[in-house]
Amino acid sequence: MQTSTTTVATVADGQTIPTGRFKPLVSLKSHKWLALFIFIVITLAGIPVAILKGKVTYTTMATLLVSPQFVPNLDAEKGMDLDRNNYQLYIEQQRSMITRQDVLQEALQRPEIRSLWLRAEETEEDSVARLASSLMVGNKRGSPFISVAITDALEEGLDVILNKLMEVYLKKSQEENLYGSGERIEVLQQRRDELLELISQRQKLRGQIADELGVTTFKEDNLNPYDNILIESTQIQLQARRTRVEAETRLQVLTQGNPGDTLLDTQVREMVANDSFLKSFEAKLIEQKTNLTTQILGLTSKHPTRQQIEQEIAKIDHDLQQATAELTEEIRTRLLQQQQGEVEKARRLEEALSEEIKKQRAQANRYSTLYNQALIFNKEIERAYKQLDKIDERMDFLTMESTAPGFVRLDTPASHPLPSGGRKKILLIFIVLALGLGTTIPILIDMLDRRLRTPGEIHKILGFAPMAWILERINPSTEQLAQDHLRRLALTLAREWQTHHTSYFVLTAVKPGGGTTTLTLELANIFSHLGIRALAMELNAFKPDPRYQNATSSAAGLTTLLHPTTPRSLAPETLVLPATETLPARLPIGPTPHRHLTTHGKLPTLLDQLHTRYDLILMDTPPILLSADAELLGEIAGGVLLVIEAGQITPGELKRAAHLLERLNPPVVGALLNRVKVYEGGGYFADLLKEHHTGAKLPPSWISRLLWGS
Repeated sequence: MQTSTTTVATVADGQTIPTGRFKPLVSLKSHKWLALFIFIVITLAGIPVAILKGKVTYTTMATLLVSPQFVPNLDAEKGMDLDRNNYQLYIEQQRSMITRQDVLQEALQRPEIRSLWLRAEETEEDSVARLASSLMVGNKRGSPFISVAITDALEEGLDVILNKLMEVYLKKSQEENLYGSGERIEVLQQRRDELLELISQRQKLRGQIADELGVTTFKEDNLNPYDNILIESTQIQLQARRTRVEAETRLQVLTQGNPGDTLLDTQVREMVANDSFLKSFEAKLIEQKTNLTTQILGLTSKHPTRQQIEQEIAKIDHDLQQATAELTEEIRTRLLQQQQGEVEKARRLEEALSEEIKKQRAQANRYSTLYNQALIFNKEIERAYKQLDKIDERMDFLTMESTAPGFVRLDTPASHPLPSGGRKKILLIFIVLALGLGTTIPILIDMLDRRLRTPGEIHKILGFAPMAWILERINPSTEQLAQDHLRRLALTLAREWQTHHTSYFVLTAVKPGGGTTTLTLELANIFSHLGIRALAMELNAFKPDPRYQNATSSAAGLTTLLHPTTPRSLAPETLVLPATETLPARLPIGPTPHRHLTTHGKLPTLLDQLHTRYDLILMDTPPILLSADAELLGEIAGGVLLVIEAGQITPGELKRAAHLLERLNPPVVGALLNRVKVYEGGGYFADLLKEHHTGAKLPPSWISRLLWGS
């Protein structure tokens, strides 16, 4: 049970909560007829396939070795290697050549192959096409071996046909490699002479450029020396331009604004105020003014001495203002001239640098043109040398290949053909497929079913485990275990009542049909048996339950007590139905014209009145996702118990219900998983039910005994 600070808790990061959802044996048990249907259908489908496709065929195979190195004979000077890419391309070329039309036609002209392969009333074109379709040529990438297999319904002579075909292919491959070697060598020699002449011309022109520029080498990554100078000059010019812009900006900022309120005026006032000479002069004048002011004290306005002193004081004020104005103008002029001088200096420096860059750029263009031309000569010379190397290698190859054994040779000839295929093999494949699909599809169906079935899934979503889980009551054993868990839940709520004085509990389901009313009545009954005065109160106007009524009771109920015209003197306990052998004390909802509860603000007072007679009040409310009454009652209840029906609620529905409870923030919240199914396929619930019924520990399974010896 969660307190108000963690009404809907979340699972800690990295914590793994076993949900107990994956139960293969349970899935197979639940969907056994579907599994059996899948097995029968696929097996029956395999029978005609095995009958039609299960013919026995015979296969023989030969292996070719493709060497990446051209093997010379004793008279040759060196070998020839194929690089990785050319080697793989050469293998693909040889694979295609084996099944090429001309190779197969030439092979079919051999008497040994013709007599064994060509059938009566079959044209030569059809025989070649049948031979091509019967051949399988394969090569594993990176392997030097090419496998050639031939398959046919007849066993006789397949190895002879394949070996003769390999002889034709090898002879054809050698003829193509040797074709026109003399003419090709002559053409290559002519091209070699042209390349040597080109190299000589380009080297001569490159030497002339080197003499003019005064360099010895030309490299792509080397910068033109003039480029370095030009880059440095450009950077200096950019810096000079930045300095000039900054100076112009400072001058503009000094003079920008309203007269008397510019930055220049501010700086001038600060400098005037801090001028030591003006301060000294001002102090002397103020001292004289103070002495004169002292002298006129007590003199009338018509006294001749007073008039003379006042004229001197006025002169002092005039002199002070004149000195301040002259100093202000002097400082203003000096600041403006200083800033204008900086602007002019920066402008002239920028112009001088621009002229210098123009001269340097002209020199750099000439140098760059010659240097780039020399780089082009370098590339042409390098390309010509590479072509020379290829021509020399090819000429050596053509010179040697007339006497060398070549790249391809027969590694393993074809042997006696072996049988393959058969109806039993195909049928066995279908049976294995049927077993696999019949097993995985039921498991996959349960894995795709998002409905919540186990306490572990509830724990994973809510962040806390359910307070209790109640098995589906299908027999006396499950009924007995369910009652035991209800008793555990009642004891837990009783401890909450005794410890935290939580007297009101709201029971609400996520969706209709969750069993809230049954649980409310049973819990109230258990509390009564424990000696706790408990009342089951029906607040479900959404769908009232007849178990809260009896044949002799009146139609009055909770709505009667909550009606505004009902006198306060009416005692609520007079409408409570007394407990019976199977039902506890209960207060029905009574007649209500709406599918929601109207409290008129009287419900808290009514609960206080009932609390004087009952220790615990269990309120049976409508589903929280369908009615707002559960939210209304959750605000006044001391605790909320969310009833979740196993196998009927999706994770999204439970999360929405949890968010509603989180908004209400009741002091206590808990969850109850109701109607948990017990599967005969095994699992925790089935084992627990057996142990509860027998009262003894179950013996370990044969798997446990095999793995752990227990």
